[in-house]
Formats: sequence, C-alpha cells, structure tokens
Amino acid sequence: MTQAKKAGASESRLTWIVNPSDLNRHGTLFGGQLLALADRVAAMAALRHSRLDTVTVSIDKVDFVAPVRHGYILDMTARVHFTARTSMEIYVEAIAEEPRTGKRELVCEAFFSFVAVDEKGKPIPIPPVELETERDKRLNKEAKARYDARKAGRAQTRTAREAKSD
Repeated sequence: MTQAKKAGASESRLTWIVNPSDLNRHGTLFGGQLLALADRVAAMAALRHSRLDTVTVSIDKVDFVAPVRHGYILDMTARVHFTARTSMEIYVEAIAEEPRTGKRELVCEAFFSFVAVDEKGKPIPIPPVELETERDKRLNKEAKARYDARKAGRAQTRTAREAKSD
C-alpha cells in the first residue's frame, strides 16, 4: 500500500480576473467558464495528491451561490479530502472579491471526482489521504456517502443495461 499523503499537500489555488469575454448575457460570469476554471484547479489538486495522470469522472453538487461581476477577482481553492483505491474527491471553493472595496464572498462550491490512469487509460491505485482538519473530516464523511451512492448508481445502470440487452 502506498503511504498516505496529507490533504494539505494537495491544496491548489487559481486566481482569475473576470473579463468581458467571460460574461453571459446578464453581465455576470458564465457558469460554464466558472466550472472550467474549477475543473482546472481540481486537476491540479488531483495531480499534487497522486503524482499521476488523472481524469475528471464526475462533478457533484455544484452550487452557484452568488453572481460574479466583470472585473471581480476570483480566487479558487481545491483540496483532496477523500480517496478510494483509484479515485479521489476534491472540494473546490470559489471566492469573488470586489476589487475596489476588497469585499469577498463565496460564489461557488463543487465536488469533483478524479481517477488516476495509466498510459492506456486504465485506472491505477493512488495514495490514501491523511485528513488534517475537522473540515477535512466532515468533507470526507460526506464524500464517502456520495461515493457509495455513485457506485450503487453505476451498478444499477449496468444491471438495467444488461437486462435491456437480453
């Protein structure tokens, strides 16, 4: 078994200033752009934890909490808080800062699942995560429930597919 890695060692940050090309027709940050940025910072955390090639396999519970306006500074943080044999869940938090006042607020939270893969794209084992904070422990407990639900859902889909092909 690979030695556990501390959750904090995976922590990754991305800072972005919201430009006109990032806006939707309402004049706020396009949700797809925010998700693309979140996926990038989550990928950095996955790489830092595993030191392996990884791929995004799912995004769970994305909450857009508040709009982000043109010119705001977006600070995103990602951290691994749950691992299974080949997969990991990463919590991403996005904070927007109004540059003139410095006021900061949570604008998005999301949970990304990544799998480590070999050169043929096959899943490979990753190190377990060592939880460091109470928040890590809480997120880990919630992630385990999501992981179990996803696993059960995949099994149910597979069973339905097999029944349909008979």
